[in-house]
Amino acid sequence: MKRQLAWCLCIGLMGNVQAGDSIMGSDFSNGPKLYVGGSAGSAKQGDTCNDPFFSGECDNQAFAWKAFGGARFNPMLGAEIGYYDLGDSNMNGTTGGSTAKLSNSTTGSVVTGVGYVPLSPQLEAFGKAGAMAWESKTSKTSGSQTEATENSGTSILVGGGAQFQLNSNLHLRGEWEHMLNIGADSAYETDADLYSLGVSYSTL
Repeated sequence: MKRQLAWCLCIGLMGNVQAGDSIMGSDFSNGPKLYVGGSAGSAKQGDTCNDPFFSGECDNQAFAWKAFGGARFNPMLGAEIGYYDLGDSNMNGTTGGSTAKLSNSTTGSVVTGVGYVPLSPQLEAFGKAGAMAWESKTSKTSGSQTEATENSGTSILVGGGAQFQLNSNLHLRGEWEHMLNIGADSAYETDADLYSLGVSYSTL
């Protein structure tokens, strides 16, 4: 019985190794494998609606998209860069007895390291960590006065997801990414979450 269990364990481990070779390519001797892609989904700025001086309607979730490219150095490790558009968050109501409106849009450039774990011959999970250099444009109206501001900064980004190999070059990926302390204006910061689905083209 123990010998049978040992054989089953060995076969399972060999299957995982073969799955990793199948999905990620077995030959990295010629250098990194490159890929490009795009994703679209929904971004939410979690603290946008928590202004204690504002009452009214608030929409902190918007359509978002990103374009990205990366390199796989080996089957387990890689790096990725991207351009992100997190869409707009909007508030409409009153503050201090005056009609108020706030609109904020955020974009940014991202650099991350990526780690991969094979789950099957066509499926793998991945995690990422890095930084986002963001730019935030805010328009605030209170009564008859309107103020426009632009701010920029760098925030930590973490995330994870999975991708499915459609053929030797195309992958379908779904992922979640979390960005910490993105500024909506000079006195306000919020975390942001991006949920997206996309496709990448790889040289693997």
